[in-house]
Amino acid sequence: MTFAYPPLIHNGDPVRVYQGLSLQVEPGARVALLGPTGGGKTTLAYILAALAPHMTGGTLQGVARVNGRDVAHTPPAHMSTDVGLVFQSPDQQLFNMTVADEIAFGLEGLALPPDEIERRLAAILADVGLQGLEERPPWQLSGGQQKRLAIAAVLAMRPPILVLDEPLGGLDPVGRRTVMALLERLRTRHGVTILLIEQHAEFVARWADRVLVVADGRLRLDGTPREVFAHVHLLEAHGVPVPQMAALTARLRAHGLDVPLCLHVEEAAQALPAPRRVVAPPVPPARTAPPAVEIEHVSFAYEQETVPVPALQEVSCTLPQGQFVALVGANGSGKSTLARHLNGLLKPQQGRVRVMGHETHAHPVSFLARMVGYVFQNPDHQIFAPTVREEIAFGLRNLGVSASETARRVDDALQRFGLHVYADVPPAVLGYGLRRLVTVAAVWAMRPPIWVLDEPTTGLDAHYTAILADHMRRLHAEGHTILLITHDMALVGALAERVLVLHAGRLVADTTPRDLFIQHERLAEWGLEAPPLARLLAARRIPPPSPLTLDTVAALWATTP
Repeated sequence: MTFAYPPLIHNGDPVRVYQGLSLQVEPGARVALLGPTGGGKTTLAYILAALAPHMTGGTLQGVARVNGRDVAHTPPAHMSTDVGLVFQSPDQQLFNMTVADEIAFGLEGLALPPDEIERRLAAILADVGLQGLEERPPWQLSGGQQKRLAIAAVLAMRPPILVLDEPLGGLDPVGRRTVMALLERLRTRHGVTILLIEQHAEFVARWADRVLVVADGRLRLDGTPREVFAHVHLLEAHGVPVPQMAALTARLRAHGLDVPLCLHVEEAAQALPAPRRVVAPPVPPARTAPPAVEIEHVSFAYEQETVPVPALQEVSCTLPQGQFVALVGANGSGKSTLARHLNGLLKPQQGRVRVMGHETHAHPVSFLARMVGYVFQNPDHQIFAPTVREEIAFGLRNLGVSASETARRVDDALQRFGLHVYADVPPAVLGYGLRRLVTVAAVWAMRPPIWVLDEPTTGLDAHYTAILADHMRRLHAEGHTILLITHDMALVGALAERVLVLHAGRLVADTTPRDLFIQHERLAEWGLEAPPLARLLAARRIPPPSPLTLDTVAALWATTP
């Protein structure tokens, strides 16, 4: 099969995605599809659902059949009875007024009896942990809750083939385990065939029977998780994430250590010998810099039909200038709500917030935006300009930056984030991961002293995640204050010097990553989990280094300095 989208710009060339792709998936299979950002994973999902080329345009050559139907000659409405597609961004899928209406909509389209609709609705709400939120408007849910709702709406219809495009993005560990259990029940009870497009390698290693890797328009690897993740260096070269244990054991083998490939923490804990050296992590010095952000007894509640729904309760903390802080917590714990108080998108209903000494309630967003650069959780809430170049330039012009300096900063941002080839392309037509990079580049160009990044790596492959992490390190080294909201605890261990934990709207922990990762029972209570490297070290009773990275952990076992 070959596929190309129409040109993105007038008189441009078609955008070739696949060149001679061939594969076959057996009924009832659990298949994971991996690949780099912009590598065509979402396009394949659109083809399987007959959205491409019928609704996207483009040219499909060769044969693509799904459940016996020829994609090229099957309208999407007809294919929808065979293929349930969960989009990468829930905003592309959610449109009803309440959670219950969203799930019931597809069931009503199947003409199911009302009592069957009620039964499925109650069951799926319990399965995804959204019971009690039946009357909540979807736009009042957290990003992770919206993702669970989008999954629930499709799963309730029980299609024979299920295609999920990065369903774990933005989900906490409890949410990921919930999705895994749901998918397993669908397969065992109803024989559903599942194609999972995902960047979460740890999940893929445990869940999939078969892993496909696509890159440069072709199928590069096809095998079991153990067969595919054995190609660590090839995967890393293509920017494809690999489980931390596979990456660690590959590094140790490169150092001459005779260890087998491991995919899971329990394997590595058994297979690795005693470490070559164990060094007690240094205690970081306390910061004495003036405050960048001061949050004092902040409470905030959203209104649902005049009934207040608490989101933050008596939150207090101070972020010194130049500190790198991670804000973590389960879906719906209030992370994004707290972050929106920093740039004035929300004002505290009780308490106060000061940014660089300025009371946020006394200043408009335009004033606070000069100090606080905000990268939204969903890039589509941020981009609007006709081209990538214009998108990056917009904020600079609003700040009154000169035309020559604006041009210089825009060019620098395009180069730094690998977006120069898309400079004159509308950002709205780019893939989700690339749209994410556009939003980061736009804030980068403005050079704010304070950065707030809300799940910035969602939808990014390992290559672009590493690029973004490197930029965050540089910003931190240059003295910028960074607040990183993420469910990626590996990123927290590698970058943050301090971690704030929100649980049910309350600040329940303020500590270092090293100290947080050893509190396994409390993490579970808060719906969180330490990263695989930290769990490995805990199993071997080894104190975690700081920062916690593959390189610092590998150094504990390396046979050469």
